[in-house]
Order: sequence, then structure tokens, then C-alpha cells
Amino acid sequence: MEKNTIFVTDLDGTFVKDSRKVTPQDRKSLLKLKAEMPIAIATGRSVKEIRFIENQIQLACDIRIGFNGGIIEVKGERIFEQPIDSQTLRAVLEWIQQHQIVFDALDGEQRIGTHKSDDAAKLWNMELVEPLHLFDLLTEKKIFKINIRPDSGQADELLTELQGRFPQLAICKSGEKRIEITPLNITKGHALELLKKKYDLEFISAGDSENDVSMFKESSQSFCMAHAAQPVKEEATTIIENFYEVADLIA
Repeated sequence: MEKNTIFVTDLDGTFVKDSRKVTPQDRKSLLKLKAEMPIAIATGRSVKEIRFIENQIQLACDIRIGFNGGIIEVKGERIFEQPIDSQTLRAVLEWIQQHQIVFDALDGEQRIGTHKSDDAAKLWNMELVEPLHLFDLLTEKKIFKINIRPDSGQADELLTELQGRFPQLAICKSGEKRIEITPLNITKGHALELLKKKYDLEFISAGDSENDVSMFKESSQSFCMAHAAQPVKEEATTIIENFYEVADLIA
């Protein structure tokens, strides 16, 4: 891949603002950007879910970054993957079981755990299952990310406890209803850093959550949604109300 400026966007809350469906105006904006430069998607979700959105908008992106950087694909070729190591996975699952925490673990094909959802439109064709012998089953799987689902108002407290207990992991909030756990140094920013070194790329990015801050730091220009938390907005170069504004604001 020759040197290029790549536009990379988060999905939930950004390009898919309601986490259900891309608006026609936002789709049109991304098509305009695609005509000018390669496009990347970076999300805490799986590559399978990235493809779901690609099918929805009938546009294939050039780079897919799933699980906050746990998997990276370039032109459909997987160039990097890093699941949670088995020993650490067992320790986290034991903590979850002891504290009866609602969670889901992602292997790339399913959401496996105790989390339930009545909003099928937010699952993006990703089956949510709670099998028998749940914790035994998970220790045998390749797990890239665990979502902790805190009760209302408990996210910050749980985040602090998890970060103190598991310093060998990357742990951050994605809104007030989800804490994301990935291997240490696996972040969207790390993914962009790896791509910069391998392909000599530059990035312009858009996002809305704490897990996008590392991506902003690796970008020459960054856009943050106005509904984001103030500390997240402070890390971006430009604040926008709607995704479709990006196409007219890129320097």
C-alpha cells in the first residue's frame, strides 16, 4: 500500500449514530470521502459486524480494525490479531463469576455471556448466546474482547476496580453502559501506529468515546461527536454534531 491519508471512523455513536442504522446523509458523506481517499473502520465490535455495516451501506472499506485493534485487516487480508491470553482470560472470568457481573465475551462470531438485549437491531447479525457451562466453554475459546455491562451509575467505580486488578489488560469505558477489556496495548491508537509503520500512512479520524482517544492522538486531524464526554472532546481537533459534516471540514 502506497503512502496515503486514510480516513478512519468509529461506528457506534459516530457513523452509526443510533447504533442501529446508517442514515442516508451519513452514507452519502462516506461515499464522498471514499472518492477522495481510502476508508477505514475502527470499532470495538468484531470484523463480522464491520462487514454487516458494509453490506448495509453497500461499500467495502479498505482497512478493518475490529475489537479496538485486536484484529486488523488490510484489503481483506488479516495482518494482525491478538486475543486475550488464556491465563489472564481465566482470571477475568473468575472475577466476573465471583461478582456476578453481566458481561459478554467476543470470539468474532458470537457474543457469549450473560448480557441480554431486546434490541435486535443493535446486534448487527451477531448472535447473543448463554450456553451451558458458560465459563468452562469460554476458557477454551480464543476471546478478543470482553464487554462488562455495569449497572446505572456504576461504570466509573467498576472501571477503577478493573484497572487496579488487571493492569496487564487495556480497559476503558465506551459510554456509561459498557466497559471494554482487551489485551494490553491493544487500542485503536496502537492499530493506527502499527499501520503507520508498516505502510507509511497518515490518518484523519472520527469518534465519540474514550476508546477513540488513542486514535485521535495518532491522527493529523480528528473529529469528535458533540454528544461525547468532555474529556474525549478535548482530545479532538474539531467537534461536530453529525458525521456528515466531516466531508466538508477535512483540511
